[in-house]
Amino acid sequence: MGCDIHSYAEKKVNGKWEKVGEVFPMDEWDRNYYKKDFNDSPFDWRSYPMFWFLADVRNYSNSEYLSEPKGLPDDISKEVQEKADDWEGDGHSHSWLSVKELLDFDYDKTFFYDLEKETETYTSFLGKHFFDDLEILKNLDENPENVRVVFWFDN
Repeated sequence: MGCDIHSYAEKKVNGKWEKVGEVFPMDEWDRNYYKKDFNDSPFDWRSYPMFWFLADVRNYSNSEYLSEPKGLPDDISKEVQEKADDWEGDGHSHSWLSVKELLDFDYDKTFFYDLEKETETYTSFLGKHFFDDLEILKNLDENPENVRVVFWFDN
């Protein structure tokens, strides 16, 4: 059984968190299927390395990760709370990361993932699409603490 991520960007506006709209480019398959070019979900593809990096989910390599799952934030936006509620007991490892947390990580660090290879960097491992979404998140507000990604997994 596979594991998928459900993720939404939120931005603090006048002291209150609001879900960000459809600003993340979709890949070609999704554009053709959904008949639109953008969605509201950063990091929305199945990537177990990305899952372990974000929240230690499916971390088969026991490699460094950003954070243990924190649960949903207490001040979550109503829209994202409703989306999480829709998953009832099927969602797990709920968490969130600020853009500041994402930007502060040293992606040029090397680590051992595959014993066949010597080392790999997080930059090469996470891939261009991850950093494209991170760039969009970074540009949503000049203060990286005013933007976050709220996410959970299902399987």
